[in-house]
Amino acid sequence: MALFSKKPVENDDSLAEMENNIGTMQDDVAKVITGKNHGEIMTKNQRRFGARMPATGRSREIQRDLADVYTDNDGQIPDLTRLDRSDRPLWQTILYVLVAVFSVLLIVSVAGFLVFSNLNQQTFTNERVTFKIEPPISVVAGQDQTYTVIISNNEKVNLYNLEINLLYPDAFKYASGTPEAAGDKNNIWDFSVLKVGESKEIKLTGRITAALNSIQNLSGTMTFKPENMNADFNQKASVDLGVNSSVLTMTIDGDEKVLANKETQYTVTLNNIGAETLQNIEVTAEFPKGFTVTSSTPDSKAGTNNIWTIDKLATSTSATSTANQKTILIAGNYSGVIDSGNQELKVSASLKSGGNSLLMAEQSYVTSIVKNQLDLSLVVNGSGEDQAVSFGDLLFYTLTYKNTGQDELKNIELKATLNSDVLDWDTFSDNNSGKKKGSTITWTGKEVPKLLSLRPGEEGEISWQIRVKDLSTINQADVAKYNIESTAEATVTNKDGGTDTMSSKILTNSINSDLSLQAAARYYDENNLALGAGPIQPKAGSASSYNIKLTLANNLHNIGNIIVTATLPNNINWDNKEFHDTGNVAYSAKTRKITWMVSKLSKTAQGASANFNLSITPTENDIGRVLILLPEVQMIAKDLDTGADISKTVKAITTSFNDPILGQVSGIVE
Repeated sequence: MALFSKKPVENDDSLAEMENNIGTMQDDVAKVITGKNHGEIMTKNQRRFGARMPATGRSREIQRDLADVYTDNDGQIPDLTRLDRSDRPLWQTILYVLVAVFSVLLIVSVAGFLVFSNLNQQTFTNERVTFKIEPPISVVAGQDQTYTVIISNNEKVNLYNLEINLLYPDAFKYASGTPEAAGDKNNIWDFSVLKVGESKEIKLTGRITAALNSIQNLSGTMTFKPENMNADFNQKASVDLGVNSSVLTMTIDGDEKVLANKETQYTVTLNNIGAETLQNIEVTAEFPKGFTVTSSTPDSKAGTNNIWTIDKLATSTSATSTANQKTILIAGNYSGVIDSGNQELKVSASLKSGGNSLLMAEQSYVTSIVKNQLDLSLVVNGSGEDQAVSFGDLLFYTLTYKNTGQDELKNIELKATLNSDVLDWDTFSDNNSGKKKGSTITWTGKEVPKLLSLRPGEEGEISWQIRVKDLSTINQADVAKYNIESTAEATVTNKDGGTDTMSSKILTNSINSDLSLQAAARYYDENNLALGAGPIQPKAGSASSYNIKLTLANNLHNIGNIIVTATLPNNINWDNKEFHDTGNVAYSAKTRKITWMVSKLSKTAQGASANFNLSITPTENDIGRVLILLPEVQMIAKDLDTGADISKTVKAITTSFNDPILGQVSGIVE
């Protein structure tokens, strides 16, 4: 009976008393069991024979229950006078130990979690420290603006020994700060403590002078030491500053719609809204294709028609904005456009300093162009674009006209104006017999019958020629510009009986510099110093050495990349004796070529020269002949103002020459 075997026995008296009680209970139970068994037998008999047994009452029911309690599985009453001590199984002991251990660990873990969760509320994470930089809403180049640096401490401990170090962009200039900055670069702030829940601000005023649309970066680092900790921590902040405006403002005004042949004007206005005067401003216009500039106020930069310089632009307040503003008036027409449509003029303004350019403003203006009914095209020497020409050049002009409209054009008058001081009008030739007045040539239906009536799609052309003067015939004091500006104009009678006027674009032909090359042989120099050797008059069988002098002269423009070359004949020897005052002279024995190179020759230079000696030994077959020392001398160079290439050739140099001391030497071999 497991129920009784588990109860411990306290002493011997208790044991004897329990044995007596058990014995009495055993007798009673035996009686019950006997009755029970007898009842079961009776019950079976009754079921078998169908008889019913009378009830015995409540006492019999209790006895039956006791029998169920005190009998074993076999229906027998165990010996209750003897109690056995039962040992616990090993697996059950291990199970109880493990349960106890895990229960202790669980209690410890829960307690640790509660303790450390409470402690964590007092530790430092560096995740609740704020360091940020707030820039102005719009960054204006050249204007003092305020930047805000914000620091805050949302940790559970105080922060000590805070240092903020900002890294300014190169274009940034510090003006002031609240509190004021420290350090050589005015970029350091120190705070002794930032308490829990506390925030502080730095108001920083500075100026960025950077190109429009550029991106500048302002960044910084904040270092600090949390309370009760020895380690230093930091926070970083960075912000990109987009420069989207500047203190230099610009506006453009003009016609919204214009006929291509009609004169139109644009007004560019500049204001300085900053606190300081701006200096060295350069304004550049990017004209639409087909636009021709006829004039500008003020004049554009020398050699250009689209660049203007402004030395100073004072600051503009509400009271002085009109007085201090600068305006540029640009007049022109769209005679060169091919089709009707919108054309965009772009203008930019930059500050110039030390060779650098800083974009400060840019604007554009769109104009709707209505194409001319009569198309005019002017060509010089086969080109409808600007190009350089040289003194003495013959210029061939062609003026083409075409009716591009839907109506017939009548009584057309054409004019060509060649504006220049360097044209030789005595060389003017026109097969159509146009009428010349001053620098203008006019053709009507009288000279060109097709101009009386020009049907839609019909076209024609007029040609003429004229020569550029030689430099030797020009009085330079009378020349205002060394270029030629050519344009064509047409006047047409319209349907209403009035007249319409249209123009071609202006062609500008710049005159190349007057760079010249001279090459000559000599025996003596101007100081009567012998430069040659041997017989002056060449003799058969005797070697004669002559000095060849090359001279460059230039006045109008700067010249670059000058290369002078000559190739020696087989019977001429290089004496390895040369002198030059600029550039470099070299001789190649392999190619027998002499090369003189000059990188740049200024228009203010007094020229340049080089000389070298060549020798020849005539043979018997050369007697009675003049011998060639150099077949020819060639020069190529670039005009740095016009961008054009210049080439010159000097004819052959022989033993017959004009000596500075001897005069003319016949050079005939004796």
